[in-house]
Amino acid sequence: MKVRLAEPSELPRVMEIEHACFRSERFSTNTVRAFLERDDAFVILATVGDRAVGAAMCMFSTRCGEGRIASIAVIPEFRRRGIGARLLDECEKRFLSNGATKFGLEVETNNEPATSLYASRGYVLRGMAKNYYSDGRDAYYMEKDGSPPKRKVRVKPS
Repeated sequence: MKVRLAEPSELPRVMEIEHACFRSERFSTNTVRAFLERDDAFVILATVGDRAVGAAMCMFSTRCGEGRIASIAVIPEFRRRGIGARLLDECEKRFLSNGATKFGLEVETNNEPATSLYASRGYVLRGMAKNYYSDGRDAYYMEKDGSPPKRKVRVKPS
């Protein structure tokens, strides 16, 4: 499996993943195009051979130092193979390289595999959005501090 930045010309491949993974809440072609073309957004693509099997769509603000994961999707037959985790890792690396040190996302409250993945990677539940999805499902808002850990300075007594 390879994980890399998607090119704008790969819009059809990303849309195939959207259609395989989401129903009414899938992003429109124009929205995905914006993620691919804007300077403050990016799409990470996971491939197995020539097949696109997963994608992550993100945006960031250098002014605020924040990154936002709008979507991580893996087509059903490739789930539970670590692809979502690899996409998440790559999102965080790109956030850090763009100056973001706080990362946020929303996840459906009953999506236990995704919620567990995020929690295992340091994301903390910050709240819940009622009726977040168009069909009335709720979402958790989760956040991670990506700042480097602060070093404790030892002072020797004199």
